[in-house]
Amino acid sequence: MSPVRSRRGSPDAYDFEGTGDEARDWLDKAYGTDLRLSGEMGTIRHGRTDHGDVAVDHVDLDATLRFDAEPMSVLVVVDMLDGVVEYTRDGRTDQARDGDSVVSAGWQMPFTGQGAHYELRATAFTGDALTQAVRDVAPGRTADDLRFTSYVPRTPAAGARWRAIVDELASTFPGDESPIGRQDAVRLLGHTLLETFPNTVVAETSMGEVRRDSRDASPATVRRAVQVIEEEAGQDLSLARLADRCGVTPRALQYAFRRHLNCTPLAYLRRVRLDLVRQSLRDGSASTVGDVASRYGFHNPGRFASDYRQVFGENPAATLARSTP
Repeated sequence: MSPVRSRRGSPDAYDFEGTGDEARDWLDKAYGTDLRLSGEMGTIRHGRTDHGDVAVDHVDLDATLRFDAEPMSVLVVVDMLDGVVEYTRDGRTDQARDGDSVVSAGWQMPFTGQGAHYELRATAFTGDALTQAVRDVAPGRTADDLRFTSYVPRTPAAGARWRAIVDELASTFPGDESPIGRQDAVRLLGHTLLETFPNTVVAETSMGEVRRDSRDASPATVRRAVQVIEEEAGQDLSLARLADRCGVTPRALQYAFRRHLNCTPLAYLRRVRLDLVRQSLRDGSASTVGDVASRYGFHNPGRFASDYRQVFGENPAATLARSTP
């Protein structure tokens, strides 16, 4: 596959496009709760790809909305594609904008917030998916034991890792013809969720338990590799070095990524680095596009700019022009 793909998750067509009460009713039914939406109800577009225990939504709102929602039966992680949204739950308020990820709907908790004219991707986990991930990390525990101590990624690189994995799985998720593959994909997403957003389960569990492996080309190998990539994305990471850090052969690492993410380890690394470049351009920590591109190993300006446009839908210079110091 190509190392990059066009703008994250944007569907060719939506399941719903409408305004007013019709839009309110659609979103309430889609998320199984009373969102109590208010404000200027412009056009709302919503699309969903349902994978059973995990669903990926794309929402585009040409509207100014406030919400005061009842608890959901799913946990939702939002990746912002454009605009700004504010979420308050469990006494904590987080503002997410283009390039951010945030747990928007805490597990079985009400939430409030507001936003105007924004676009996002939302990944929803059922209780069964969360329980499976928690049990893998801490046998004997369930989703009821899961408490998040923060609703934003613990590091910028952790956020980049999360988005890169959702990028890959959103378009390559195994279907009904591959129940084992689908279960592995759900577990990989669940493990990545627990390792991205600070929580009590991972904090109380040794990393040896989190990363235990049954065979070289397993989801655990992918989890180990993406953890190394998160920690060393700005360093010189060859395939051989990455495999050595994971305790497997390069061939086993390649096979594991092909099997579970449908990409190569280096294509995934490139995706994480592109995300980190975008964060630096957006938050004002980069003085020039060339400097931050070189920092993350992009030494061919033409190829870098092309890859960046394919993933984010704009030139890197345009992102830098909107930066906030």
